[in-house]
Amino acid sequence: MIIAPIQDPYLRTLVRRAALPEEDVFHLFEDVHQAVQFGYPRVMICQAEDRGTLPDFISGRGTALPVLALAQPTVRSWETAWRADGLAVSRVDDSALRLRALIGSAAKPSSWIESLFSDLTQTVGRGLPAEFRGFARRILEFPIRYVSLKAVGESVGLSAGALKARFRRRGLPSPYRYLRWFRLLAAARALGDPDETILTLSVRLGFASDGNFCRWVRATSGHNPSDLRDWNVRLLLLIRMAEDCLPNGVLERWKALEGLFLREVA
Repeated sequence: MIIAPIQDPYLRTLVRRAALPEEDVFHLFEDVHQAVQFGYPRVMICQAEDRGTLPDFISGRGTALPVLALAQPTVRSWETAWRADGLAVSRVDDSALRLRALIGSAAKPSSWIESLFSDLTQTVGRGLPAEFRGFARRILEFPIRYVSLKAVGESVGLSAGALKARFRRRGLPSPYRYLRWFRLLAAARALGDPDETILTLSVRLGFASDGNFCRWVRATSGHNPSDLRDWNVRLLLLIRMAEDCLPNGVLERWKALEGLFLREVA
C-alpha cells in the first residue's frame, strides 16, 4: 500500500502507475490518516513543497514510515530525459518507471506479507496468480478498511452481490470465505509480534471491542487469540486455509477474474 496525499492530478497518475498492480494507493487525507494509524503502508509520497504543511499523523514524523518527497525540478528532469531518449514510450509511463525505481529504494518492504505468500506458495506447491495476490494484499495491508464484502466490492466498482456472482460464475468459493481467512491470517501474523496486544490488534482489524475480536477468532479458527502467537498454530491455520479455499484447480480459475483486483501500471 502506498499513501500519497497529493493534489496534483498528473502526480497522482504517476504514483498509481508506479505502484505495484496488486496494491492500493490512497490520496484523500481521511484514507491516509486511517492507513497510517491502522494499516501497513510501505511508503508515503508527497510533493516536496507540501511536506512541511502536512499534519504529523500524515507526514510520518516519529514513525518508521519512509517518506519520498517529489520536487518539481525532479519531475521536470524526467520529462527532459524522456525527450532525450527519443519518446520510445509515453511520458506518463516513462516518468512512472523512474518513480518506481525511487520507490524501490525508499520504501519499506512488506516482508511479512511476502513471507506469508511464500509460505502459501510452498503449501499449495505452485505460484499464486496476480489476481489472488491483489485480493489478498489489500486485506492484509489494510484489514480495518476491508471488514466486509461491501468494502471489497467498492474497491473494484462492484456491489457485494455482483462480486459474489462473479466468483460463482468462475467456480470459485465465495469471496467472503477468502476475506475471513485473510483477516484471520493478518491477525495471526500481527500476534507474532510480542509488542502487539489483543486490544491494539482488535482496533487495527476494526472490531468494536477486544471481546468481540476474541469471540470472532475462536469462532473462525477454534483457537484463542493468544494461541495465534505460536508459529506452529499460524502454520496450521495456513494449511487449513489452503485446504478450505484452494483445492485443485482453484488457483487457475482465479486467472479468469481477468485482473479484477489489479491496477494499470507503467
